[in-house]
Amino acid sequence: MWVRVPLRAPTFILISHGSLLNLPRLFLASQSPRRAHILQTLGIPFVQAASAFDEPAPTPEDEAAPALYVETLARLKAAHCVFPDGANTANSLVLSADTVVWHGGKILGKPRDEAEARSMLQSLQGREHQVFTGVCLRHIENIEATLESKGDARLHEYSCGHDITTVRFIRVSDQWIARYVATGEPMDKAGAYAAQGRGAALVERIEGDFWNVVGLPLAPLRLLLETVKAPIEQWWI
Repeated sequence: MWVRVPLRAPTFILISHGSLLNLPRLFLASQSPRRAHILQTLGIPFVQAASAFDEPAPTPEDEAAPALYVETLARLKAAHCVFPDGANTANSLVLSADTVVWHGGKILGKPRDEAEARSMLQSLQGREHQVFTGVCLRHIENIEATLESKGDARLHEYSCGHDITTVRFIRVSDQWIARYVATGEPMDKAGAYAAQGRGAALVERIEGDFWNVVGLPLAPLRLLLETVKAPIEQWWI
């Protein structure tokens, strides 16, 4: 039987019952349509939620260890998951992720304005950079382990990992960058570009997982689901 689960936004995610009754319910602690699309592409049913965690600006220590930084932020996003009203969180999983671009020893997150977006793209053109995505899976074993008890959450409830992809950009003109920024696409993307959108025209070469650049790498996701005995193929109908 199929049921439609309403979200806070006027969209719906299909949740299957029957063959999936023995699997945990999966909550995606992200409003990112890109991460939701990846899970849908993989055939993994989920409920889209949000996270109340407010990301701080990276410190010099964070920039020296970008892998640890994205894993830490992903874990904090999972800890601060805002579940839909009335959601049953017993025996459930919370999936979260955080993506940054790392270039020249600096972490590039989402641009604050168009000027910063243009500056980011100008610094990346004609060069290689790395995309780091941290992924975290939080296992909630009982109904009490909700957002209200996050301060007492046990460490073994969380499993985290990350992936790294190297991306090389072509060289483009300042006018090209200005036209791209004017589309609005860069404004909510780490590094100010979308490799799955118009920003694909900037990419000369990608080494590693493309989906890591989009926001949800498959290798750590697969391994994390296997650690809780819920491998990807068991979610298929």
